[in-house]
Amino acid sequence: MPSRKALGNYLRILLLGLVACLQTAALPIAQTTAKPTLEEVGNQVYCLCGCVTTLNRCPHLPSECASRAQMQDLILKDIDQGKRDAAILQDLTARYGVRVLASPPAQGFDLTVWVLPGIGLIIGFIIVVLIVRRWWRKPKTPQASSVALDPKIMAEVEEEMNRMESWKD
Repeated sequence: MPSRKALGNYLRILLLGLVACLQTAALPIAQTTAKPTLEEVGNQVYCLCGCVTTLNRCPHLPSECASRAQMQDLILKDIDQGKRDAAILQDLTARYGVRVLASPPAQGFDLTVWVLPGIGLIIGFIIVVLIVRRWWRKPKTPQASSVALDPKIMAEVEEEMNRMESWKD
């Protein structure tokens, strides 16, 4: 039977593990209750001025990019109303369409954006393996054919070769 000291140590370790599990379980809850920021939402949407970057990385000056300023105002307005990330993104999608999202939703036709790179990688790997196998195979040495040649044809070939030699001289 283990001693009281050993049982106490096991109990402490078990209690610490339980506390650690509860803290990690509560972490996503704490993150979802946190108020979104302009930077967080701005990294999830594209600027629509034509620069093909996220809203936060738009290379144009704020005075030059009207769409950036307009989108930031909408995001800040939604944040002030207490909306979460998902609701803000939904509002932006309703206003500008799915093209505003930096990562398209994994549903419907947009699912191909998530699936095709993996399929392409697998197909490319298979092609490379097949090519390398072909290169590493030993080439087959040609074997003498067991089919006998017709003596008449051989005689005609030799006669033709002799005529060609006589033309050269």
